[in-house]
Amino acid sequence: MTSTKHLIDTFQSRLPRCYTKKAFDIEKKLKEGTLYSALGGRKIQSCPTYIRFKLGKGFRFIWHVAPDGFHPKTITTRQGFERIINQIRKSSY
Repeated sequence: MTSTKHLIDTFQSRLPRCYTKKAFDIEKKLKEGTLYSALGGRKIQSCPTYIRFKLGKGFRFIWHVAPDGFHPKTITTRQGFERIINQIRKSSY
């Protein structure tokens, strides 16, 4: 299982500190049982088992909804979001 820390450490460019903090806050609150919609999360229409959170103006945090809970999938730029979603869709078929 991928962790939020691992995603941040392997992100292709430096993720600003405020967005790093927000990513860890989202993870903590999801594990506490807070509804994703209360945290600003939205289901991705083309992949309904995935949720995206805006970390800031240019970054998105994607989570997978599984029967055993939420799992962080990836952190991406706003520009790379569609490419990531296309990869997820192709891998699920």
